[in-house]
Amino acid sequence: MTVAKASTGQPMNLNRKVLIGLMPLLLIIVAVGIYGAFLFTKLGSAIDVILRENYISVIASQNMKESAERMDSGLLFMLGGEEAKGLDLFKQNLPVFKKNCDLEFQNITLPGERKLADTILSLHLEYVGLANRFFALKPGDPARRTLYFNELLPKFTAVKETGNKIQIINQQNMVDANNAAREQSRHSSQLMIVAIVGSFLVAVSISYVLARSLTKPIQALTESAQQLGEGNLDQVVTVDTQDEVGKLADAFNKMAAKLRAYRQSTTEKILQAQQTTEAALRAFPDPILVYSPDRSIRLKNAAAERLLQSLGGELSTIEPLSAYIDTVLRGGADFLPTSFDKSIPLSLPGGEKHFLPRILTMRDETEKILGVVVVLQDVTRFRVADDIKTNLIATVSHELKTPLTSMQMAVYLLLEEKVGPLTPKQLDLLIAARNNSDRLLQLIEDMLDLARFEGGAALTDKKTVSPAQLVEESLSKERELLNERGFTLEVKIEPDLPSISVSPSRVGQVFANLISNAMKYSPMRGKITLSAALSPNQRGFVQFSVKDEGIGIQEKDQHRIFEKFYRVSDNDQSGAGLGLAIAREIVIAHGGVIGVTSQIGEGSEFYFTLPQASTLS
Repeated sequence: MTVAKASTGQPMNLNRKVLIGLMPLLLIIVAVGIYGAFLFTKLGSAIDVILRENYISVIASQNMKESAERMDSGLLFMLGGEEAKGLDLFKQNLPVFKKNCDLEFQNITLPGERKLADTILSLHLEYVGLANRFFALKPGDPARRTLYFNELLPKFTAVKETGNKIQIINQQNMVDANNAAREQSRHSSQLMIVAIVGSFLVAVSISYVLARSLTKPIQALTESAQQLGEGNLDQVVTVDTQDEVGKLADAFNKMAAKLRAYRQSTTEKILQAQQTTEAALRAFPDPILVYSPDRSIRLKNAAAERLLQSLGGELSTIEPLSAYIDTVLRGGADFLPTSFDKSIPLSLPGGEKHFLPRILTMRDETEKILGVVVVLQDVTRFRVADDIKTNLIATVSHELKTPLTSMQMAVYLLLEEKVGPLTPKQLDLLIAARNNSDRLLQLIEDMLDLARFEGGAALTDKKTVSPAQLVEESLSKERELLNERGFTLEVKIEPDLPSISVSPSRVGQVFANLISNAMKYSPMRGKITLSAALSPNQRGFVQFSVKDEGIGIQEKDQHRIFEKFYRVSDNDQSGAGLGLAIAREIVIAHGGVIGVTSQIGEGSEFYFTLPQASTLS
């Protein structure tokens, strides 16, 4: 028994250990955060006040200069003869200058700025007085030009220069404030870096000490758990602490003890179950193989071993069995065929045999595919019997057709009274004989058609048509019957459907059988819907469907309704049960599939698919 020991320590709650270890670091982080917030707030407030006050003075001095320039431009307009325009420009900018001058007086913050503000106001007032003298002179008076160039222009220049000085000292103060802020920011950054580095060193030291006190017992538990996972159940962890790790070690030891007891009690049962399973597989007469997702054989019984030896190779490479296995391994439905047409012929030393494969998926609790089980059922005798039955039916039907045709011709001749008049009683008997002979002849024709398709008869009259054309040709004989019985036919065909290569006469027989069924099981004056669209489940196929409003089909009958001679148990309609079987064989001969969806009381929808002309090889 392996004993793992961990360092001892004072009894202390694990949460308290962590909290005490992290407390200094938390205090440092809080202190650094408070100091940083204080510095940044102080720095931001100082910069905000300085920039705001200096910015107002800069804007005010700039506006005073611009308004002085526009007033001077007004005087020049008046000298140039634009008396009204110049006077208007002067008067518009006079209040602008005064407003910005007042703004400057309200925002004086720098040494010497008050003196400059007084100077610019004094110069402005003198300039306005000279301008009033200028306005008093008549237009064109030479004294105007003399007054402007000798007195007004120098005053304007002095006003502008003084405004420049106000602007310069405020801008310079903004630059100085920026430099001071940068210096303060640099100093604050250095302090923050020192604090962060100190915090990091303290944190590393605390983490090292705390980790040593926690990791030793956890390492002991981890090593024991790894040994346990490898099957070594003789593990005991000794942790002399009273905290959560000590409790975990105690729980681990109890679990290991229970696992040892469980292993001891169940090993014999597991071996017995394994031996029973292997014996059952060996005794099973049919070959059984278990494939992993990579198609390698994990398990096989004696019958499968004998079959593989007879074939001299890998069974899963035989088509179409290989395709069936691939489909199921990729997540498809279990392959559980219900007819012998899915059987696989294999050439064995004793002759050819037919095996019907059944492929089932193995999944874990998360639905992940673990592999597939392949069961090969020997159906050679059943297949031979089925072939004999089919050939017998075809032979008997063919032999019955000739005398029945002669009898039918005789009945028709009698009904036409070519050989003499008939009494009413004789006429009734002959009409009944004619109807029964017609039904019998149709049954024989259906049986012969079914035998031809089961024998692999090819479709010789295939041609490329559009789905709309195929539907229209198939309905040409059915519309009159539908109208006679009061049914409403609705046709829905998607536009721009691709062409299909089919035997129109045979597909017309499928439509006739499906529409006949729909009329049988639908209420009078009901609606039958025929539609055509791209198949939602088969790429490169067109899907046709016939939907009725009839009584519906029970779920237990839906998977058998296409079998030969099968009729629904509660069906009170006449028929031999061959119509849907013939329709199925015709669709399969075209490479398509046929099916039905139905709900009791809500009607049924029979559908079948036909391949596009471009998809045919």
